[in-house]
Amino acid sequence: MPDHEQRLKNAVADFERLLTAVTELVRAKNGNPGLLRAYDDACEHIIRDLRSDGIPDEQVQTIHKAMARLRLAFEERDR
Repeated sequence: MPDHEQRLKNAVADFERLLTAVTELVRAKNGNPGLLRAYDDACEHIIRDLRSDGIPDEQVQTIHKAMARLRLAFEERDR
C-alpha cells in the first residue's frame, strides 16, 4: 500500500482529472460521453482513495452525493 504522501499525490491527480472533465463539460454544448466517462472514472478514484485513507463513510457519502448531483446536472442540461 502506498504511503500517505503518495496517496495524497494520487488524490490530487484524480481531483485535477475531475476538474478537467468538469471544465470541458461546462464548455461543451452537449455532454460528450467520453467526458462523462472521464468524470465518472475520476469520481471513482477519489471515492476509493478517500475510503482507503480511512475517511469516515458518512463524509465519503457526502462527497459522493455532491459529485453525483453535479453529474446529474450535466445530464439534465443536455436533455
